[in-house]
Amino acid sequence: MNALCRTSPELASAQFKEDLELIPRGYAERYGWNLKPDFDKLSLYVDMWSVDERYVRLDDFYVAMDMSYYRTWPPGVTFVNPETRAFEPDTDMRWLPSIKSKPPGTDIAYHPAYTLNTGETKQMICNSMCLEYYQSNHSPAPEEKWDPGRHKLFATLNLIQTMLTEPYYGGRAG
Repeated sequence: MNALCRTSPELASAQFKEDLELIPRGYAERYGWNLKPDFDKLSLYVDMWSVDERYVRLDDFYVAMDMSYYRTWPPGVTFVNPETRAFEPDTDMRWLPSIKSKPPGTDIAYHPAYTLNTGETKQMICNSMCLEYYQSNHSPAPEEKWDPGRHKLFATLNLIQTMLTEPYYGGRAG
């Protein structure tokens, strides 16, 4: 697979701002999200919670999203240590969730360290709604592929929250 090209910063920022407004009203409040966008750095930090079926909060998680390829490609997604805003597999496994089960039709895995096509080794959420999936040797089925006309930031956030919700959430990885 060829290297993916970043979106022009101006376009990525404009689309990021536009799509942040498309998150359904009440959704962030229901799940306790704290969204911290940085349009200049094309990043989004999200404080998220795992929840049970009644939306009772269980564990807190912090997600860093790279919007520099957006909307041509989905956001890059990394669960991070809230103190460092980074992830080191040797010390930060408690900041990575584990999967208990998967929703029907959803293919997803969490890799604490995965070598991408660029040669960089980093955390990867293995799903077509996340940038790193396309920076690896994965090829989605046509119906799974990120479609910038149909998919927006919320598709990625919703995937992450679904996997942080029981019965799919399996606790902290470490």
